[in-house]
Amino acid sequence: MEELVMLLLGFGVLLFFIGVVLLIIYILAYWMIFNKAGEPGWKALIPIYSTYTEYKLVWNTKMFAVFMAFAVATAILENMDGMLFLYYAASIGTIVMNIIACVKMSMSFGHGTGFAIGLILLNPIFLLILAFDGSTYIGPEGKRPQSAGQGWD
Repeated sequence: MEELVMLLLGFGVLLFFIGVVLLIIYILAYWMIFNKAGEPGWKALIPIYSTYTEYKLVWNTKMFAVFMAFAVATAILENMDGMLFLYYAASIGTIVMNIIACVKMSMSFGHGTGFAIGLILLNPIFLLILAFDGSTYIGPEGKRPQSAGQGWD
């Protein structure tokens, strides 16, 4: 029994360190991506604000509100009895919003479908590639401004 406890403890410590490494990778990648897009990198340090900044850069802030509605609904419905269908619907909505945001991020930096698939399936790796490659920020959804004084298409 003692060996099992030690094994589980060791596994827990290993998962903790993997989580810390992933957190550092995400912060570093988003810091560099935000800098490429003209936003201060420190915004990557604040959890909800960094997601807001990401949606502002690659899509729009109204979609961030929809994403947050799905996320809050998922959190609320998780432990409610009889609401399993709504919980799954909100969870699927959150996943779909994340997938669309990955596609929009790929477009916003001038990449295509293959890069978007990479962002969806191997997110930390492709975020680092995006952070440190030579791509430049085009604009939300890959649309360039018409001229210097006008807004986005």
